[in-house]
Amino acid sequence: MPRKPSKHNTTNKKPFAVNEEFPRKCNQCAKKKVELETISYDANMRHDGRSYSFTVPKLEIMVCKACNEKVFTGKVDQQIIAAMRKHIGLMSPAEIREGIKRIGMSQKEVAERVGIAEATLSRWLNETQIQSRSMDKLLRAYFSIPSVRKLFESDPIVAGS
Repeated sequence: MPRKPSKHNTTNKKPFAVNEEFPRKCNQCAKKKVELETISYDANMRHDGRSYSFTVPKLEIMVCKACNEKVFTGKVDQQIIAAMRKHIGLMSPAEIREGIKRIGMSQKEVAERVGIAEATLSRWLNETQIQSRSMDKLLRAYFSIPSVRKLFESDPIVAGS
């Protein structure tokens, strides 16, 4: 998953737990000063061939009070990716799920109709991959416009499956 440049500690990929003991020992300076904070974070990420700069206004992240080292975990990555999706206007996994539910189809049917692997759709829904802008637009049209769904029904590849 994309993350901030390597000057930050990215070796700890364990999600932090609510009941985790703080302060913790810092991997950078070895002082027991790492605490969970909510900060404003400026991120830079590449997606779909483009570079994006945006701010995550309320990022929950562990930070060392002694050296300001930030500890990036899977949970932190998820927050940054969700903010990037919002910044560039991509549907969230929840919005994709809602679209699938609204049209009354299974994930497998939607994947077949729009011409992607079911595993690809699953990765979008499980937040392990981000859909391209073009696929996002296609999904929006597919979920919103009945005539688009009808058009995809007559696709010879889908019809011959």
